[in-house]
Amino acid sequence: MGINGILDSWSCFGKNPELATRVLMDQVSAAVSHANPVRHVLELEKSGYLEDTRTLAIGTAMLYSIAFSAMYMFLYLTYGLMWF
Repeated sequence: MGINGILDSWSCFGKNPELATRVLMDQVSAAVSHANPVRHVLELEKSGYLEDTRTLAIGTAMLYSIAFSAMYMFLYLTYGLMWF
């Protein structure tokens, strides 16, 4: 997987965030229901992403967690100043 795989998955997220989010949800649902998520492989190939879907799911989850943390910290640090 490595850092290059994560950066490639972030570039795929930048090109098509809806597809990356759907891959993340498919990976999570496959882990919960013990199924094999294969319905998005052709769409990944059409959009030019030929890497591992697990890496794409992990990179997307990292991006969402970073965005959520930044939003939470902004609200937490500015609560006393702007949110009366």
